Amino acid sequence: MLSSIHRDTLHNLSAEELVFRAKGGSSVCFEELVERFGGRLHHFLMRKTGNAEDAEDLVQETFVKAYQNLHRYEPRYQFSTWLFTIGVRLAISHYRKAKKNPALRMVSEAESVEAGPEALASRREESENLWQQARRLPADQYDALWLRYAEELPVKEIAMVMNKSRVNVKVLLYRARMNMMKILESR
Repeated sequence: MLSSIHRDTLHNLSAEELVFRAKGGSSVCFEELVERFGGRLHHFLMRKTGNAEDAEDLVQETFVKAYQNLHRYEPRYQFSTWLFTIGVRLAISHYRKAKKNPALRMVSEAESVEAGPEALASRREESENLWQQARRLPADQYDALWLRYAEELPVKEIAMVMNKSRVNVKVLLYRARMNMMKILESR
């Protein structure tokens, strides 16, 4: 069991510093990366698969692949960009396999700690409702929005994750915002 001091130290390290230490053999640092990014990656892959079990399998597969390829990580990019790129590629591969095998089914499917429980619950509900509405967008628009606002990735890195040009990502974000306005106005 890690001491609270050690956990605090890990919590204060950037993802890139954790990767550097994990490359050096620190399994505790890699576990911290899984802890930090597992939920976010699951949410993202859930949108791609529409199935919690498939998303969970893909998250695990993504982290296994990331661990096996830590030596390939380029520190000039955010770790989250690299990790989400692996996840997207695995989801695409999974989708292709499912397309070929009908037995495999795929369906398209920062909170403040200082706020009180009621405010947190209200914000969480508003955010969930907003993202529920965003699910009505085309998949590329939703993905671009999620990566930009939930994952806070810059356009350059979103382009890498989605394998699109920066201009294409900017257009997707613009269209997504316009479509979200229409969706919200119709409510």
